[in-house]
This record gives sequence, C-alpha cells and structure tokens, in this order.
Amino acid sequence: MLPALLVLTLAALAPAAARRHAPYLREDEPARRTARTAECLFGKQAMELGSQWFADLGPPFGIMYCIKCECIAVQKKRRVVAKVHCRNIKNECPEPTCETPVLLPGRCCKTCPGDVNYPDLVQEDMPGDVIIEEADHNMKHFASFLTGRSPLCVQRDDMTGVPVAPGVAAARFTFRRRHLYWSVLLSPSMKTRPRALAFLDRQGQVLLEQSLKKIPGIHATYEEKTDKLCGVWRRVPRQYKTLLRDGDLHVALLWGDETSNSIDSALSGRIDRYPALSSEMFTSLLEPENPPTTFSQATCRGSKDLDHEEGWWGGTAVITSVAGAAPSLYMAIVFNGIFPKTVNTSDLVRVVLTLPDKNQTIIDQVQRVAKPNYDFNLLEVSTPISAAELRSLARGRLLLGIESVENPQRRISGSVRQKGTCELFHTPLVAERTPAAPSPEGLALVYIDKEGSLVYDIQMENVGVVDPKITLVEEQGKRHLQVEILDTRVGVLARPSARIFQPLYDEQLVVHIAGDAGPPILRGRLTSRLMPDAAGSGPALLRRTTQARVPNNMAGLAWLSVDSLCGLYYEAAVTGSSRSRSTWWLETHAGGEDNARELGGDEGWVLEPSAAELVAIHIGAAFLELRAQDNVTALLRTRAPQISVPTSCLPAVPGPIDNELSPKYPPSPSADQLSDYGLYRLSVGYCKQGEKYYKLGEIWTDTETCSKCVCVMGTPKCEPVQCPHVNCLVPTILPPGHCCPICTNTTSAAWSENGSCVLAGQSYAPGSSWHPYLVPGGYDTCAICTCNYITKQIHCPRVQCPPLRCSEKDAFRPDKKACCRVCPENKTKKSDEETPKDQGTPKTAEEILAEGGCRFPDGPLPNGKEVHPSIHSHGEQRCVTCRCKDGEVTCVRKRCGRAACQRRRRVDACCACTRHRRQRHHPPPPS
Repeated sequence: MLPALLVLTLAALAPAAARRHAPYLREDEPARRTARTAECLFGKQAMELGSQWFADLGPPFGIMYCIKCECIAVQKKRRVVAKVHCRNIKNECPEPTCETPVLLPGRCCKTCPGDVNYPDLVQEDMPGDVIIEEADHNMKHFASFLTGRSPLCVQRDDMTGVPVAPGVAAARFTFRRRHLYWSVLLSPSMKTRPRALAFLDRQGQVLLEQSLKKIPGIHATYEEKTDKLCGVWRRVPRQYKTLLRDGDLHVALLWGDETSNSIDSALSGRIDRYPALSSEMFTSLLEPENPPTTFSQATCRGSKDLDHEEGWWGGTAVITSVAGAAPSLYMAIVFNGIFPKTVNTSDLVRVVLTLPDKNQTIIDQVQRVAKPNYDFNLLEVSTPISAAELRSLARGRLLLGIESVENPQRRISGSVRQKGTCELFHTPLVAERTPAAPSPEGLALVYIDKEGSLVYDIQMENVGVVDPKITLVEEQGKRHLQVEILDTRVGVLARPSARIFQPLYDEQLVVHIAGDAGPPILRGRLTSRLMPDAAGSGPALLRRTTQARVPNNMAGLAWLSVDSLCGLYYEAAVTGSSRSRSTWWLETHAGGEDNARELGGDEGWVLEPSAAELVAIHIGAAFLELRAQDNVTALLRTRAPQISVPTSCLPAVPGPIDNELSPKYPPSPSADQLSDYGLYRLSVGYCKQGEKYYKLGEIWTDTETCSKCVCVMGTPKCEPVQCPHVNCLVPTILPPGHCCPICTNTTSAAWSENGSCVLAGQSYAPGSSWHPYLVPGGYDTCAICTCNYITKQIHCPRVQCPPLRCSEKDAFRPDKKACCRVCPENKTKKSDEETPKDQGTPKTAEEILAEGGCRFPDGPLPNGKEVHPSIHSHGEQRCVTCRCKDGEVTCVRKRCGRAACQRRRRVDACCACTRHRRQRHHPPPPS
C-alpha cells in the first residue's frame, strides 16, 4: 500500500511545483516543445536527459530511496521529447550473498561489503565539459556543409518527406561551457531567409528547432552587417553531446510559413569535427557556376541513389593568412559533386585564386586528391603571397574556384570573405595610473562586417580630455606596434590594415585611450565573445562604487539575455586585481529596500527568475553588481540594459482590464495580489501623477486636464475624457471638478454629490453620464451609462442602430470604433454626355479610385473586387483574400471550422486553426 501512496503523492506534487513558463511536455503543445531543450521537470528542478535520481517528496516524506526516477527520451512523431519515469525498486533488490547484510544510509537495498552493481545506485552528475573540454581544440570546433547531397531524410510531422532546397550553406559550431554556439552562411543564390534551424539525429528526429525570426537589437544589426545567421543552443543534454562527439548530429535549415510552422523545403548536413577552424581568419562558400536549372524534388532517398541532378553541389574553405616579412596563405577546402560517380576517375583538381578587379591570378595549381569521392573531399593548399595580395584578401576582393581536370563544367567558385563564426571582440577599459577622482572608465566593442571593415563602439567616462586619441596597438610581450588610429568613438573603419586581423583573432590587440602626449589614460585587451541569440542586448559598463575602495585597474562589462522560456543568462568580463571570493548579485529594489539574488561566478543562468526580476529587466530597473567577500559591499555596479522580455514571461496585469461593466474585476490590485507577483515593493507596482500614487491597474480621472488614466507597469496611460451627448429637460450644470455636463432634470433640486453611484469601485456624481472605459481599448462610445439623479441607479444601454437599407454583406463600419454599420452611398450615374462612347476602354487609376476603388501594391482595385495578394519572393498567396470596399482594403486568411480543428484535420492546404491554450489549474501540494 505504501508504494502506491508514494506514487500518487509524487504525481500530485510534481505538477503543483512546476514552473509557470515551462510546464510538463505535452503532445498538444508542439510550439513550446520545439523551442526548448529536451529535459525533464521534476518539481522545481530541471533534469538533464539521461540523468537518474531518487524522488524527493519534501517534508514529511523526504528522499524516497526506493523510488528511482530517470529522464528518458520519447519519440513524438518526428520529434524527441523528455519524460520522467519513476519506479519502485524495492522488489528489484537481489538477495544478499553474505549472512549479515547491512542497510547503508541513502540506500534502498541491504548490501554486503564490496557490492556496487545494485539498483539503488544512481549515476553521478558529470560536469558539462567532461565530454568536450575547451582546452582540447579537436573537440571544440565543428562545422557542417549543407547541400543537396546530404543522405539525411528531413520529415514533416505527418512523416512525409521534405524537398531539398536549392543552394548551399555552411555552418560553424563552437562548444563552450555546455552551450553550442552556431553561425550559418548562405550562398548568394538563396534569396529567401529560412524560417528555422533544426538539430536532428541520424534518423531525422528533431532534437531542437530554433526560430530565425529577427528581433531588433544588436543581434539583428550584427546579422545584417555580416550576412550571417547566429544563435546558440543552451545547456545541451549529455546524450546529445555524445551524438556531437560521435558525428551523429545533423543540422537542417527549414523554409516555410512562420505562422503555421510548415516545412516547404529543407537543406541539411552532418556536423563533423574540424580542428582547422581554431585558426580560421577567412572563409569562402563555393557554389556551382552552372547550377542545375531544374532538379528532382524527390525526398528521403539515400546518398547511393542520388545523381547529378538531385541537388546542388559546392564547397567551403577555411583560410588562414600570416602577415609579416613573408606573408603566406593556407587553405583547407571541403567540397563535393565535382567528381562523377564512376569508379575510374581522375583525382586531379585545379585550384584558382584570382583578383577579378585587376584580372590577376594569384594561385593556379593542380592538386591531387587522395581517394576522390562524389560526396566528400578534402584538399589543402599552402602558398606564399605578396603584401598587396594580402590586402586584397582582407578586403574581400578575391575569388576562389575549384574544378576537376577531367570534368571542368562542374566548376564551383565563391568570393573570399571574413571568417564564418559569429564573433565580436570586447574589453573593459581600465586606468593605467592612479588618477584624480572621479576615476576614468569605459568599454570597447568591435567586429568585422561583410565588407572587411572594422565596426567599433568606444564608450568612456571621466577621461578629462576633450578629444582623446584612440589607437589600436598590437602587444606581444614587450613588442608594441601601433596598427590603426580611430578618428571617432563610434564608427566604421572602411579599409583597415591587413595586419589588424591576426592580432585581433589571436587576442593580442589592445585599445589605447590617451591625450596628446604621455602614456594612455585607459587601455584594454580585446577578447573574443561568441554572438548569442537575439534575446539579449549590448554590453553594459560596470562602474566603480563609492562604498568601497576599488583598485584603479579593476573594470568590467556585462551581457544579459532572457530566452523564450524565461531563463536569465548573464556573462561578465572583469579585469584587475584578484577577487577569489567575490560574487555577482542581481538586484531589483525600490524605496531603498533590497531584493537581491546571488548569481555566483562570472557566467551562468537562472532558470526560474521571479516575476519581479523579469519585470525589472523588462523596464530597465534591475542592477548587476559585484560584491566583496562580505556579500554586502559592492565593488562594481551597473544598471542592466533594458531587454524586451517575452510577453508570456511577464505577469498578467491585474485589475479591470477586460470590462468596466463586469463586477468580478476589482478596481485595483490588492496587496495580496501584488505580493503573489513579488511586485508590491517595486516601483513598477505604482504610478505617480502629480503628488498622488496609483496602484497597478487602477483607473482614475485627472480633473485638471480632463483625462482618463490607467496605471500600466509603472507608467500612467492617459487620453482625453469623452463626454457623451445628453438630452436634458432643463439646462445642464457643470460643477467644479467635473469635466462633463450633468443633467438633473429638475429646477428645485440643489447640487450635491451625496449618494453618488458606484460602478466597479468608482464613484459617479448623480445625474452624470459617461462612456465606459475599457483597458486597453479605451472608451466604449457605443454604450452610455447614466446615474439617475433621484434613484441613484445606473443604466448602461447600448446605442440603438437604425435598420439597414442594404444587404448585410454590403454594409460596413466607417471606422474601427463606429457603433453601427452603414450602407455604401449610391453613386450617381453619369449623364450621357459624360459617358465615354467607347465602353471597352479600360478605366484609369484615377477613375477607379474616384468610384470607391482602393490603392493596392499590384495596382488599383475596383470597388467590390476580391483578389489574392502576391509577394515578390513567394508568389501569389492563395490562402489570403483581399477585398476592396469603399476605398478600404480588408485581407483575411482562410480558416477551418471548429469541428475540423477539433479533429486536427485540415480541409485543404490553406486551412489554419487557432490554438487556444487552456488555463492550467494545479492542485495544491499535500499539507
């Protein structure tokens, strides 16, 4: 009986403590499942795939060592999700082999000395870098080459194959501290941006799918200036790291509709280890000079069945240059498709590197390929070059081409550009000598764009020089060499010296801030940082505080981001004196009170930040600080940059935001409601206007400006009071402090506010009339509420619309807030003299617009005309219908009926269903 009780208690406890933003994986939530790493949630803990543990039921039960749980992988259609599996192992205990077995602490089975293989043992948690250590460059850098030659079968949820997309792409991967950073280069022939990137196993099952939708910020700016797609797979499970190590992990780019997450075409490739990427400085993406105009759209066929017309072929190159007295060039080229599938084929390949602007050939060599293959080949080229050729290489002016000596018509080529990894360089700037207070401080951020230019942003404070001199210096031991001079603090260096790239990538480039003479005031060594996903913002400067004596050579900067699952990630870079026992803290405070969370080291994540912390980050009211050993004294501190937190992560705004006429909504949030969100002590829980404070969600009227206001996330939102039209038997009155006229309908009654009407917690004067105020839509002008002067009763009738003199189909609303629909005006017919004699002559655009037509991108539409819009890159959109009605265009998308959606069956390709999430009610934990 006891094991059954424990299982029931475990089933009831786990959902109750589950995170709001990360519920248990369910089959009816594909959107959330595709956006998260496969992991199990047990209570408030996230368990890695493949991990084992004993059920901790909390007091009074504690840890149940006979209830063993594990996080197992489960296949749902084409995706892999995680599921918690718990079982009672009491009956699995073997018979002890000794006469006096003992029950050790933390064990379920009695054991004899030396017994180790028992079911009541769990695997030890392995650190994130055991499988792939950062010191081992052979296990840190990975790449994938995506062409139509991949044998991987990409499938939809209904298990149908996906056609191969035309074009080629190259991806770079860097594993760092349990995170897999990735970047993708697309060939110039790809005009359409993919909607998602997916990681798959060798069977084609989706392990993770990440959206490539652009979010405004530094991430989108970087992608635009570098022509790269950047992102990160955070907290890769242990089992998937094994796939990465063994070469069984694949990546695919998906094209399709973002709203329905459909897959129209895909391009995939296997992720392999490439040690040469550790020294990559430039790259080239090679595609066919004569690509196939048409090729088979067949899907899910093995590599042995592929022929020359099944998909595109191409290659990619990892290029490293060495500057100095004798510049040289090294290239590692991966390619496929240029050799035929016949056994007896020539193994000679011609490699050509040219400068098209000057019609100059730099390299023209014939190399022999060991074991030529149709699907994969590797070639290495090393040659000396001149300083002028090195400058052309750095500025992206060279063209690389590869062709088979026996089959030259299948030549592949591509321009040489900057390295394919999404990487930027940053540093905090520290003072070189002891300055007078206040101490100077700053930060520097640089990266290389697609043109080979240096984009830089230098921030500095308290320098004490009007126009400081900014220089980039190569520092290697005692050797200091000035490389470039920057004229402005923020800008683009269009033609940097070729000598800048090697020290920049080797982290030997230093930023100097100095005056006209003397040593530098500020300096900092640029270090590499991989570009994460789009959920963060730029770096924030960590400033010294006055609470403690901070060394002058101590400075730092911090990055923060919030992902779609509401997890908070932070990374700090600090230079200066040793701080062996100092810790980072995230602080959200108001009114002088402290609400801080200890973070730990220089990099980490918080999987379950509170609602107060997310709101503070969303409005830019959170602080990150480095505290001394006493965990009280702040050494460095900064306001966290404002980050657009996903709406699903923010707490719902309580209060009468749905309908003022509904009595179930209180006029403002109570203290208990606010304390549930942790916002009662935050400034965002109140709005200040004048000398008054209003609670979150509270509605009030400012009689001085005659505005109706509501408190939303710490900011009052106001609009002018709209007074309804009143019909009074006697003249209206306008008492002091009121904005709208009041109708008493009596000449003997004296004005008094005694006995006011109350609706939704707000008082209204006797005889007053008003429009209901709805949040966030504003005034509902289609209803008029009145407070009877005599009976003090409230009536809110809606506007009575006159009967229509036309059909329901032809009627329309003049504007969005119009209460009643109207009929279109009858157009007067032209006289015979004005009517053109040639009735077949097409009407001009002015005539169509004059007759009630609409402006449209494809040309003016006549009144009443229905068309399917066309998008240049996607063609005609048959699922969307636009209709012109009296000068206004309305576009709607075809949707399924409710019955069809409930059966999860689509009527046709245009049919789409709207998902309605049901509110989950978690049972309270057992008392």
